[in-house]
Amino acid sequence: MADLILKKQSETPHLTSLQLTPVPRLRHAFFTRLGGVSTGIFESLNFRFSGGDDRDTVLINYDRAARLLDGCGEEIVRTNQQHTDIIEVIREAPGVFTNARDGEAVDALMTNVPGVTLAGFYADCQLLLFCDPKKRAVALCHAGWRGVVNEIARKTVERMQQEYGTRPRDLLVAVGPSICRACFETDDDVYNALYATYGDRILDNVYREGAKWHIDLKSITYASLVSAGVTPYNIDISSTCPCCGDESLWWSHRRNGEARGVHAGMIRLVP
Repeated sequence: MADLILKKQSETPHLTSLQLTPVPRLRHAFFTRLGGVSTGIFESLNFRFSGGDDRDTVLINYDRAARLLDGCGEEIVRTNQQHTDIIEVIREAPGVFTNARDGEAVDALMTNVPGVTLAGFYADCQLLLFCDPKKRAVALCHAGWRGVVNEIARKTVERMQQEYGTRPRDLLVAVGPSICRACFETDDDVYNALYATYGDRILDNVYREGAKWHIDLKSITYASLVSAGVTPYNIDISSTCPCCGDESLWWSHRRNGEARGVHAGMIRLVP
């Protein structure tokens, strides 16, 4: 397990995974808030259409990010994240910028179609990128605490097995910047929901201060991936927390509320 690498020298700063980078004809990135054209509270690489940013401006941001992956904005298929465990399989290139499932809720995407750029989002929640280099398939999933309760990471691994014949031990996985245990202060309902799913397996990843729980969602996700058969060495996890990290690089829902943009992570098989 390694940290992600911040490539700040780029005109569009981004993080990459040591596991994913060497894979031939694969492109991926977790983007920071820098390198786009949005202004005000959305400055500058905002991928969020809601909240008041200009739609055409946001589309320019998508295109800029996609071009870093040797693609373009018209090849992007994006999630509509609602903290579900819904997974959509992209079986053909749509040819235009597309909201998966016609804009209905979907928190994970996968494809084996070269030329399709999958895009998901984060501003404290985890975003995971997956690649099966042997079957030439990729995926991503969004996992806030509800997604972790719903085991969306494990379900994404299982769906890749069903769709592509993926062997979990062949998967390479990168987990992007997400909230740390110190910042993720929450109540009994969140702890109880996680315990109902994982039982005593989460006890090493939580602690209590007064009436509040602090929960390490990254560690729970890591353990979930390993239990699904992913090789521990093949998992990279960012140590960055948007909430207590560099505000010039990161938005955080917990810190900024709705007065913010949102980051994107993207993955793409190059034709």
